[in-house]
Amino acid sequence: MVSKGVNVVLRLVIVTPVYNDWESFRKLIPEIDRALEFNDVEVSIVGVNDGSPQAMPVMLMDGLRTRRVQSVEILELAFNMGHQRAIALGLAEVVKRNVHDISIVMDCDGEDKPSDLLLLIEQYERSPDHIVVAQRAQRSEGQLFKTCYRLYKGVFKLLTGTAISHGNFSLIPIPLLRRLICMPDIWNHLAATVMRSRMPIQTVPTNRGTRYAGQSKLNTVSLITLGLSAISVFTDIAFVRILVAAIFLACMTTLGIFIVVMERLFTDWAIPGWASTVAGALGIIFLQAILLSLISAFQVLNSRSNVSMSPARKVEELIVYRKVFIVNIYDVPFISSDAGEIFEEIKI
Repeated sequence: MVSKGVNVVLRLVIVTPVYNDWESFRKLIPEIDRALEFNDVEVSIVGVNDGSPQAMPVMLMDGLRTRRVQSVEILELAFNMGHQRAIALGLAEVVKRNVHDISIVMDCDGEDKPSDLLLLIEQYERSPDHIVVAQRAQRSEGQLFKTCYRLYKGVFKLLTGTAISHGNFSLIPIPLLRRLICMPDIWNHLAATVMRSRMPIQTVPTNRGTRYAGQSKLNTVSLITLGLSAISVFTDIAFVRILVAAIFLACMTTLGIFIVVMERLFTDWAIPGWASTVAGALGIIFLQAILLSLISAFQVLNSRSNVSMSPARKVEELIVYRKVFIVNIYDVPFISSDAGEIFEEIKI
């Protein structure tokens, strides 16, 4: 299925962030193996432990047997950095090793369904020079979440001029990933960075799955932060739009003050004291609009003068421990191997 005319085995690495969700992570591995059982693909799974307070269970891989999953690796981060930065560092580690053909980013909780991996790979076969993203055709959350999500998409499009309809679940060919991982914006939001990169994108409609275990770690504050992080990738565009809106507001308040003054001087319509109150209020709005315009202009100029550090240059400092579980054939159990060491001193 993966090969095109010749028996070529596709080397796939799956990167998934983990925060205390060890039970779901364990369930994900055989689900991936079953989903890709009849494909010519070698699968490596990289779990990025984002500073989980709960230690990885010692017997995490006991009893697991796989056909397509060749290895499972846990990358320990120096501290809790958040979902998006954990993904960025996992992808940077993949690029550094340079042994895979494609990478897939997915959550380990089951909401990104392993059965949809086939859809991403099939689309990749048709468009091997594109990033393939999973577009939610149907969501399984409650009505309140759906309403807030629609609001977020509306604000995002208003500020950036671009519609966003996909998340982290995506397939990225390694040649494109090498370019993507050098973009500092990937620290904040993978999906928005993919859009900002101007790399070719193909979408695949998918439905959201159900969690394997536990409750989502995302709360209201986390969701709002995630939305703002996506907008921050388009900071320059957002500030230019805010600048234009502020200038328009200043022009409208100036027009309003002019109308109030003309009405006060040349008509008998004005109520005593009304003109000065309205003119004062409009004057305050005018000053705020001018101040907002100046702040927006300086923010845009400042963002262009700053050079941010990409994940590709920080991966060695922030990944402090690696543990690899290797399996070669279905009848051989996982073999555990420490592939790194804990640094006594970490300079960040």
